[in-house]
Amino acid sequence: MTQADKRKILLKREVKDILRIKGDSSFYEMIKRGEFPAGFKVGLRRVGWYEDEVYSWLDERVKAARGEVA
Repeated sequence: MTQADKRKILLKREVKDILRIKGDSSFYEMIKRGEFPAGFKVGLRRVGWYEDEVYSWLDERVKAARGEVA
């Protein structure tokens, strides 16, 4: 696998920055309600999300808000 084939992993802080969410409780509530995908463990106390999946989720939200078909 080449470096270009590897997917970038974002940590919680980075995902919250992209989504413009400040509080942890708001972020985890979105996950609990199924409004945002749960991450995966990348360490003992760290959770990560693939960058491309975060942006895909965000794109789908924008399309839904605009009434566009996915």
